[in-house]
Amino acid sequence: MDGCELPGGFLVEVDYLGRLGRKLFSQADAGQVVNFKDPTSGQFLFPAFTSLTKELRGNQVSGNTTVTPQPWFENQIQAAIGTDCTTAFGEPNCTQLIADSSLKNLALKGDVSDTLQAMNFFGILLNNAGLPGQFSTNAYITNLSSSNYNSMLVTLRKNLSRNLQFDFNYTYSHSIDNESSIANTVTGGLVCDVTDLRVCRGNSDFDATHIFNANGVYDLPFGRGQWLGSSSPGWVNQIIGGWQLGAIFSAHSGFAFSTTTGTFPVGFVFDSPAVLTGNASALSRHIHTDTDGTIQYFADQTAATGALSNPLPGQIGNRNNLRGPQFVNFDMSLGKRFYMPWSEKHTLQFRWRNYDRINQSVKLHQRTRLGN
Repeated sequence: MDGCELPGGFLVEVDYLGRLGRKLFSQADAGQVVNFKDPTSGQFLFPAFTSLTKELRGNQVSGNTTVTPQPWFENQIQAAIGTDCTTAFGEPNCTQLIADSSLKNLALKGDVSDTLQAMNFFGILLNNAGLPGQFSTNAYITNLSSSNYNSMLVTLRKNLSRNLQFDFNYTYSHSIDNESSIANTVTGGLVCDVTDLRVCRGNSDFDATHIFNANGVYDLPFGRGQWLGSSSPGWVNQIIGGWQLGAIFSAHSGFAFSTTTGTFPVGFVFDSPAVLTGNASALSRHIHTDTDGTIQYFADQTAATGALSNPLPGQIGNRNNLRGPQFVNFDMSLGKRFYMPWSEKHTLQFRWRNYDRINQSVKLHQRTRLGN
C-alpha cells in the first residue's frame, strides 16, 4: 500500500491485492471417458476417434463417404459381436459401420461419451471399454480446484472542504481458476477433466477486468454560513439552507463466459466449449438485432462461427474466452435538512433518491451456443 497526500485535501492511494487458492473443494467425475488402449493393436481410444472425426469432417467438404479403418474400432467391435462387421452388418469394416450408422453425427461432433454409450447400448462395444458400464457419471467431492487473483486498486479521496467530499476507486484485476463457485464449499463447481487439471484453467466466471466505484456528497452553498445567503433570517434559511446532493456510481467491464457446443468429449457432465481455430478478432462483440429480429452477440456472426469449431475427442474447448456486456449503475439523492426551532443542533432530514441502472445490453443469456 502506498498513499500520497496532495494539496486541496486530496489523497491518492495505490494498493496491490493478491490471493492464491489451492486444494479448493470441487466436484470431479470418476466416470469420465478413459483413453482406453486396445490391447491387440496398441491404439488408444482418443487417437482412433480423432482420426475418424477429422475424416468425417473432411468428407463433409469433399463429398466422400468412406473412412479409413481404425484398429481400435475394428478390434473392439469385433470383440463385442464375435465376428467381423462384413458378416454381421454387410459393412466393409467396423469403422465404416460407425460412419454409416446413426452414430455418425455424434462422432462428427467429437462426442465420445454419447458415442461410446450408444455403441454399448447397441451391443457393439463391451462394458468398460473407455466408459464405465455400470454408470455414465460418478461425481465425487475432491480438492482439485485452484485459483489465483491479482489486482491493483487506485483510490482518489477528497476530504470535506468547500462543501464537497468524495471517493473514487478503480480496480484493475484478473481472476483465474479451473472452475468457479461462489464459495469454497463441497457443492463447488466441476473440474472438467480430472486427468488434466489445467485444461479448463481460464478466466473466472466472476472475473471483471475493470471496476469503477465513486461516491460523493455536496452541500449546496445556500443559507447561513454559506456563499449565498450567509446572513439569511431563520425562516429564509429554512427554505434555502440545508440542501445536499449525493451520488453513487459503479461500473464494471463484462464478466467472462463460454460458448457451448452440445458436445461431451470427456464426460457427460461437461458440455464442452467451442475451440478457437481461427483469428480471435473474429469474436469481436457487438450485441445487436439482425434483420429477422434475432439477437446476435458477435459483430459478425458468420465470421465468429467460422473461427470456432466443435472439440475433437478428448479435447476441451476454450473456457470463458468471451466477455459479457459492461454494467453501469448510477444512484443520485437530494436531501433537505430542517433546523428545529428550539435549537439548530437538532435537525430533521428528508432525502429523495433516484436509482438508475444502465446495463449496456439487451437480455442476453450468458451462454453462446455454437451451431452444428
